[in-house]
Amino acid sequence: MAPITSFDQMTRTTSERHSDILNGYKAGGSRFNDWAEEKLGAFILTDWQWGATTIRWEIDDRFVMPDGVMFGGHIASVADHVAGLTAMTVLTVNEERFRTSRLETNYFRPLMMPLAVIEGRVTNASKSLIHVEADFYNADEKLAVRVNAVQVRRMTG
Repeated sequence: MAPITSFDQMTRTTSERHSDILNGYKAGGSRFNDWAEEKLGAFILTDWQWGATTIRWEIDDRFVMPDGVMFGGHIASVADHVAGLTAMTVLTVNEERFRTSRLETNYFRPLMMPLAVIEGRVTNASKSLIHVEADFYNADEKLAVRVNAVQVRRMTG
């Protein structure tokens, strides 16, 4: 994994709030897990670290077309969620939030049941923007989708 560039790179410590959210998601006990299960499918954060996530997406028949292929718009929705989780790994202040500014989804081959493994990575984090790439691998471990996203940082409170 290539190192990211960031004003916060010296600390390389995810904020307590965002670490708690990610760890809760990984443990399976957060409100986000219920939301993801209902809206996206069985979406499991298997690992995360500064600037990276690994996710297992168990695809069920709610999200596939009659020919067994995953609907591209649904993949884009999942891609946005993946980009958000990955961007969250580089937030260093509890009050920091982000919003998607750009989401580009490139399809190389169909995604089908039963699963996809997703690897997200922050490619650049600046004071105002977080750039994320994510690769979706099909059950044959072949690259099916690549996502490029830009998240705009903002502060709350």
